[in-house]
Amino acid sequence: MSAERLVQVFNELKGMSTQTVKDTLTRSTVKTGLFKRRVIQVARRFGALKKWADFSNVSIQKLITSFEGTLIYEEGLKEVFSKDLDADGLVMVLKRIHDGDVCLQAVATGGDATPVARVGIERVSMKTDLIPPEKMRAVLIAAAKARLLNEAGNFVCTSCWDYMETIRIKDLPDKPKCPRCGSFALGLLKVDEEKALPLIEKKGHLAKDEEKMQLQAKRTAELVEKYGKAAAVALSARRVQTADIAAVLEKEPKLSDRFYELVLEAERKALSKRF
Repeated sequence: MSAERLVQVFNELKGMSTQTVKDTLTRSTVKTGLFKRRVIQVARRFGALKKWADFSNVSIQKLITSFEGTLIYEEGLKEVFSKDLDADGLVMVLKRIHDGDVCLQAVATGGDATPVARVGIERVSMKTDLIPPEKMRAVLIAAAKARLLNEAGNFVCTSCWDYMETIRIKDLPDKPKCPRCGSFALGLLKVDEEKALPLIEKKGHLAKDEEKMQLQAKRTAELVEKYGKAAAVALSARRVQTADIAAVLEKEPKLSDRFYELVLEAERKALSKRF
């Protein structure tokens, strides 16, 4: 669409009544990815969709169409207008154009967006359409990296059993080691420090649940000793078994994009098994 055609469209819009403008905006809004996401969010809150539902093999448009005429559809539309779009602001601007307070003028830029237009395009593109697969991949990797590195765990030395410390994963060196004995066999336990303390204090004669925790510390320590920080990052994943993490590290022992993708895949598989 040329700038001249856009000015023509605004000149057509400025003569419309307030209700006509809002009706037109509504008809356009229900076709956007932004509206579809809002409806899915509402449907999840209402319990009509499971929070872990996989939409990879589902037509999103057919799913949204199935909600037409329901409270979920209406609530999704309401949220778009209250949180994402400013219908009243649009009406106000069109009125100012109609009254002559605002003048539209096409700017010759040689096909490039102006600085103001560029900001608008970037912000709107983040909101209104479904994210392309390649961009989604980058977003998922970045989110997984931030989440896993900001996790904290209790690290216990399975060599001297005289050291335990809660450390945030991002603060770990590439090869974590015990400051007491120098061993690299640090187990990672995702429990409160108070619950793990008996492993250090008792040094034997453990209760059954404490023996289980000790075994988990030894298993994770083998991975941390072999792979270093990468093992600690992977072990911070949700609901994933140690054996699954070992498989991930065998495929990709470094903190690369592929590493985070494999961890995410392991989390997805663990979640599907759970349900």
